[in-house]
Amino acid sequence: MPQNKVKTLCYEIKDEHYVYFGIWVFNDTVGGAMKVFYYLVFALIIGACSVESEETSTTTIVPVTSDGSASSPVELTVGTAKEGSVAKSGYSYYKFTPGSTAAGSYKLAIASLSITDSGSSSSSVTTYLYSDSGYSSELDNESCQASCTLNFNYAGLDNGSTYYLKIYGYDGEGTYSLTVSQGGSEGSVNNPVALTVDTTHTGKVEGTSTYGKSYYKFTTLSHIDPANYTLTMTNSDSMDCDLYSDSGFSTLVSYTNNKCTPGTDLLDNFTGSSGSGLTGNITYYLSIEGQSSTAKASTYDITVACPGC
Repeated sequence: MPQNKVKTLCYEIKDEHYVYFGIWVFNDTVGGAMKVFYYLVFALIIGACSVESEETSTTTIVPVTSDGSASSPVELTVGTAKEGSVAKSGYSYYKFTPGSTAAGSYKLAIASLSITDSGSSSSSVTTYLYSDSGYSSELDNESCQASCTLNFNYAGLDNGSTYYLKIYGYDGEGTYSLTVSQGGSEGSVNNPVALTVDTTHTGKVEGTSTYGKSYYKFTTLSHIDPANYTLTMTNSDSMDCDLYSDSGFSTLVSYTNNKCTPGTDLLDNFTGSSGSGLTGNITYYLSIEGQSSTAKASTYDITVACPGC
């Protein structure tokens, strides 16, 4: 049968005329030989239609979709990678919770980042960090055009609190792998690490002289007031410290008497606002920060002591 006639019959079959064509073949009253002929023709036509269908098939491109929603963000587990994606000019939503005793800085690794359907060379993914589920209290935002690690200004996050991430696909759709992990600073304003007087603690801090602190607190002993306290730090990098009288780390006990002179192996006397010592049975708050102009992680041994107590 000529190819154009086969195609015509194919179109009839595809247009759902095959029911009538099939009835015509199987109800023909000619001899057995002719029936065999018609059956053969019918089989050839079906085969031709199959070839025709394969020749005209196309590949469907599935667009990249965004993850989660503002009301139902995707849960990220600290220390575990999670594959994700964001649509072009769309938002993906995530959340994570530091452990119950893991206050400190956190970082987000965006690995295997691929940006497609890009409209310009500046296409990127922008990540926003929030402290509330309403995505209104922004803590930081940073953009990446390739795989990167975000440190969120080395801010101290609270243990047991949930934080929210929003990722925007700027002028392109992105696929990636996300991993939240603990950073190099410890404690936070709301959850400082507790130090015990006369006991050495091995601590750490990460950041610069502008961003990144570790937070501590200690309670003075019972003694005749006031009493002199000392801070001793064994560290290889230049550090600085501040002593506060309030849990908000906002009121310095005395800038003149209780702020460390930046340096290595710190030794400082905490002599209180009067210059004569600290009051007994009172909780004081201490922050430690690095002095590097570029981001750096440092460790140290820190001891608060009362030599005359």
